[in-house]
Amino acid sequence: MDPRIYFFQSLVEDRSRRILELGPLNRPIADKSIYPNTFYCDIRSTEDVRKLYSGNDYLEATGIMVDPKTIVPIDYVIKENYEKTFAEVEKFDCVIASHVLEHMDDLIFALRDLSTVLKPGGIFCIIYPDKRYCFDHFRTSASFRDAYNVFRNGSVQNAPMVLDFYYSVVPENSPSLFWRKDGILDHLPKTSFEKAVRHYEQALQGAKMDDVHYWPFTDMDFLKFLYDCIRAGLLPFRCTAFWPCVQNSQQFMIALQYDQSVMTAPEQSAGELAMVMQKAAPDYFSSKDIAMSQENENLRAVVNSQKAEIKSLTSKLEEYKEIIREQEYVIDVLKTEQE
Repeated sequence: MDPRIYFFQSLVEDRSRRILELGPLNRPIADKSIYPNTFYCDIRSTEDVRKLYSGNDYLEATGIMVDPKTIVPIDYVIKENYEKTFAEVEKFDCVIASHVLEHMDDLIFALRDLSTVLKPGGIFCIIYPDKRYCFDHFRTSASFRDAYNVFRNGSVQNAPMVLDFYYSVVPENSPSLFWRKDGILDHLPKTSFEKAVRHYEQALQGAKMDDVHYWPFTDMDFLKFLYDCIRAGLLPFRCTAFWPCVQNSQQFMIALQYDQSVMTAPEQSAGELAMVMQKAAPDYFSSKDIAMSQENENLRAVVNSQKAEIKSLTSKLEEYKEIIREQEYVIDVLKTEQE
């Protein structure tokens, strides 16, 4: 089973729940035949999404290929924002964003906006690409600093992210290549500076990009971003599940629970997220790092086993010494009696 689907189904066992999935494209997480109260939404109509994926600069830059015929029909087209679009619609038990949030030009606003369509206690299921193992590999990680600047001053402030995307993204998206690490430099970015600057200047003028990864994060970078947002009182969420990026994959998964009280009393939620960060798996970079760690772990296991064996042998040696001492005492007694 697709790990994204497994993650979602582990969060939502009741198949009667109301589900809203953002930008499902041709690989929706929530199957309507299993979850009948599922609705798909996008900022474009079904026809416009299919037209977009027939060819654009994003597809050329990243090497992504999507057959427009396989794109699923859209139920709701987002107008202005999610809060206004769904103002007269019953709220949802779960919102799914699989490889969608990185495309939002104002990430903090988008997260706050999406919280408005959730029921209290509703789940926000996030699947996010880890920049280290996809076409964002050579890009600089985003941060709370970048996202807050856009949130306060408008989406034209993400023009540097647009420049970074078009100048540093590569048309290679195989996670195993980046995990192996061998030959990565054969895939250094080659996009022309002039082309990247053209998109940068368009963004400065307020133009909407066809499709861009504005916010490249590693799994731990994203947790830190959420931590900063929550402790600043900007997001009404608690983190209830976190699956880090694992070897030969390119995504991590997070579940957030909608809780409006977090906005006014963020300390507990921020503390809970800090605990998630502490318990998260080590931030490996490549399969070589994992192999070395496993080798070290095996060596530690061998050493611990040898220590236990030495302790056992030492204990037995003491027992033998005690037996010898008792036998020597008996011999001494017998010798004395014979004399």
